[in-house]
Amino acid sequence: MPHEYHPTKAKLIEAVTVLLKSHKSSELTVDMVLTESNISKGSLYHHFEDLEDLIEIALLARYAKWVDINVVTMSSILVNARSSKDIYMGLVKVTERSQDRNLSKERFFRAEVLAKSHSSPRFAKKLQDLQEQLTDSLTDLIREAQEKNYYEKSNDPKAIAVFIQAYTLGKIVDDISSSQVNQENYNALINKIIKEIFMKQ
Repeated sequence: MPHEYHPTKAKLIEAVTVLLKSHKSSELTVDMVLTESNISKGSLYHHFEDLEDLIEIALLARYAKWVDINVVTMSSILVNARSSKDIYMGLVKVTERSQDRNLSKERFFRAEVLAKSHSSPRFAKKLQDLQEQLTDSLTDLIREAQEKNYYEKSNDPKAIAVFIQAYTLGKIVDDISSSQVNQENYNALINKIIKEIFMKQ
C-alpha cells in the first residue's frame, strides 16, 4: 500500500518522522520541521493544509508500514501453508515477534495513533481508510484459508482478522507494568487460544 509523494512532500514527511523519534507530536513546531527538512515555509503550506496535516500524514505513513508488514507476513503464512499445522506454526512466530518486549515503543505508537483518531475527525477519516484496508486484507486471506479447510469455518473471518490485530497490540497493558508477566507463559496462552479456537483440528 505504498504512496508516491512529490520529493518535497516526501522530505517534509521524513523530517517529521525523524522528529517524532525524540518528540511527541504535540511538541513539534513549524520551525523544527523546516530546520530538519531544509524546506521553505511556503513549500510546506503548498503541500499541506497546516502543520497538523503534515504530522497526521507522517503518522499514517509509519502506520502504513506496519499495515504492509502484517499483510505480507500473513500472506506468506497462508500462501505457503499446506495444512492447519503450518498456519499454526506461522502464527506462533507472529506471536513471538509481536509480543517481544523490545517492540513496546511500536505498540505505544499504534496506541497513540488510535487515540489521536478519537480527538481529530479529519485524522480519524484518514486512519479509518487505512485500518479498513488492513482488516479487509486479513479477512480475505483468512477466508481463503477457510476455503482450503485450514481454519474452522464456524468462525467469522473478519472476527479472526480483528482478533489477530488486537492481540498483537494488547501486550501494551503489560508494557507499563512494574511487574511484567512471564513472556513464555503469555506467548503460550496466546498460542493455545489460536490452536484451540481458530485452527482446524
